[in-house]
Amino acid sequence: MIVYKKEQMSASRQGIYPNLGSMYNMIVRETREHMERVGRYSAFFYRVLREISPDLVDRELGEEFAAVCEEQFRLHDLGRVYIPVSVLNKVEALTDEEKQMIQNHTVYARDAVKAIYNFPYQGKLLGNFLDIALYHHERYDGKGYPEGRSGEDIPFGARICALADVFDGITSWKPYKTKQTSREKAKEIILSEAGKQFDPQLARTFAETISYLPE
Repeated sequence: MIVYKKEQMSASRQGIYPNLGSMYNMIVRETREHMERVGRYSAFFYRVLREISPDLVDRELGEEFAAVCEEQFRLHDLGRVYIPVSVLNKVEALTDEEKQMIQNHTVYARDAVKAIYNFPYQGKLLGNFLDIALYHHERYDGKGYPEGRSGEDIPFGARICALADVFDGITSWKPYKTKQTSREKAKEIILSEAGKQFDPQLARTFAETISYLPE
C-alpha cells in the first residue's frame, strides 16, 4: 500500500525515507527556507575562515567538508521533521511541552540518520553532520542545549552554524515584527553576545563578514 502521510508510515530496518531529499521535503516550507538561508550564510563564513586559517579549519572539519559544507549547514534543522506542523507554525505562545519539543529537534538528528534508507554521509562527514545538527544551540557560556556544552567543547562546525542561525533569526521577516531588523543592528547584537552566546573570535570575524553575506 502506498501512503502519503508520514504518520501512516511504519518503521522498518530499511528506513522510512528512501533518501535525504524525501525527508527534507517533509519539513514545512518556512523552516526549509530558514535552513537554506542558514546553509548559505554558514558556508560563506566557513569559506572566509578557511581562507584565514586553512590548517585550523581543515583540522576541525576535514578537507572533504568543503565540497558539502552548504548542504551540511542547511541540514542543521533536519530534526524538525519530527515536530508537528501545528507547533512549528504556532503564532501564540508555546506551552512548556511545546518548547521542549522544539528544543528536541537537535537530538532528533540521530533519528533522522536511522530513518533514511541511504544516508549520504559516513565517517568524518557523518560526524560533522551530527555535530552541527546536535550542538548548534549550545552557547559558549554553557547555557545552551541539549547538553550544556561550553567553549571549545562545542564542535567547531556547530559554533559556525550558531552564528548564521541567530543572524537569520534576527534579520528574517516575522509576522509579529513591526520593523525589519537591519544587518547593522544584527552585527551589534552578535558582537554583544561574543563570549556569551558565541565563540568570541568567531563572533568578531562573523560580524565583519555580515555586509558581504549573500542575500
